[in-house]
Amino acid sequence: MKGLITAAIMSALLGAALPLAAQTGTGVSLEFTQKPVLMECEPGGGDPCFRLQFQFVDAAGHPTHVPLPPLRELAPRTEIEVDGQSTVPFYATASTAQSETTPLPQVTMLLIDVSGSMLGNDMAGETRFDAARQAAAAFLEGFRDGQDRVAIAGFSGRNVQAGIDGARFVSSRSEAQAELDALAAPERRNNTALYSAVSIAANRLAKEARDSHSEVRLLVLTDGANDVQPQAGDDANLLVGNEGLEQAAKEVEKDGVSVLPIGLGSENTLDVAALTRLGTRPPLITFDRDVLRKAFLVAQVNEMSDVTVAIKAPAQLGTRNLLAGRLLRFRAKFTLADGTILVEDRPALWGAPPLATPSFHEEASEAEQRAYIGSSRISETSPWSMLRPVLVFLGFAALLAFLWWVLPRWIWPERYQAKLARPVRPEYWPGRDAASIPGPSVLRPGPPGFEAANYPAQGAMRQVGENTIVKAATDFSVTKTRLH
Repeated sequence: MKGLITAAIMSALLGAALPLAAQTGTGVSLEFTQKPVLMECEPGGGDPCFRLQFQFVDAAGHPTHVPLPPLRELAPRTEIEVDGQSTVPFYATASTAQSETTPLPQVTMLLIDVSGSMLGNDMAGETRFDAARQAAAAFLEGFRDGQDRVAIAGFSGRNVQAGIDGARFVSSRSEAQAELDALAAPERRNNTALYSAVSIAANRLAKEARDSHSEVRLLVLTDGANDVQPQAGDDANLLVGNEGLEQAAKEVEKDGVSVLPIGLGSENTLDVAALTRLGTRPPLITFDRDVLRKAFLVAQVNEMSDVTVAIKAPAQLGTRNLLAGRLLRFRAKFTLADGTILVEDRPALWGAPPLATPSFHEEASEAEQRAYIGSSRISETSPWSMLRPVLVFLGFAALLAFLWWVLPRWIWPERYQAKLARPVRPEYWPGRDAASIPGPSVLRPGPPGFEAANYPAQGAMRQVGENTIVKAATDFSVTKTRLH
């Protein structure tokens, strides 16, 4: 019966790849190798862009080499889908790397959730905890005695620091299997201190591999979200809330540890946004034991191709403020030179802080900036490029006409009305044609001696010898004035 269940699980796993194999005929698919990176398209521009990297893997999940088209054709042959909206990268490049004859030593910590929910019996008749241990045992099959080191630790909401610090790094497969067998089983009362466990484990790994030339990885298996209750016996000062999530993510980034989150469940039961934020690689969400084993597989190949692409954020997410609190899903499609279409098995996830504007992780490289600016330019042979100077001239002419004709009439309308264009002469202004105005004051004669006939038309001119003498008063009093 158990063999039938295993066969059914394998069929379900291969079923997801059957459409791809039927479509491509090669069994090769795409796999994102790192979490999408938010970057600034150009310095000071503020436009958000994303950098993604994927590789080609065969049906068994091993990285493989495929014939790629010329470099200039990489971007047109790549299609990235962001939350259902497709876009073509403005930049793409590929690298073919030869692996070392002797792979680097691995320093790995397996962090396994031992909360009460891990006792759920929904993994093909087994508990989630047993499925996690079997996946970890499969990982240990690739352990290289004397080269690799591994530590296995469980975490809940109790004794988190002591449990992770007490985990031993061993360098033999037998010792590692013994550590796995001795892992304490979950208890119903246990909660999940996910944020604190990841932060502490990343710090422990960084210290362990500080002086060694090795690859450092943290594999986290959990089936839920961060849930701690100090009042119910959990440790005090555990990381909680959005602040705790950000602190744990910054600790991972500071320590430089590669983190692969593995969620046992579905997107409805897991905090996918938190797993995405904590991981440096896209999280794996599954209920399948064989998929878990594939996630732990350490592939050793002689040659493989990686493709790195850069895309601009969709128009509805064109600013960092619009990215706040968003969980984006990236999917990829690549067309080979022979027309074969390859797609990815699982999307890459990117999450922003729930209540804060995300920061740029880095700036675009010089090559990416050139490609971004070039993609924004208009072709010199397009009709728009020929009409642009004419439209600019007409625009300036319209602006000047507005300033000269329209704006003054809006500000001073009374000055530009036709009936008030010229001042109207009043019916009477003083001193003008006074005799024509009827009234007694006009016919009243002047006082004696003031008749007009007594005054010449023009006053007498002053003679040359006449002078005006101004003489100062010799006596002055505030009460009287004496004139001399």
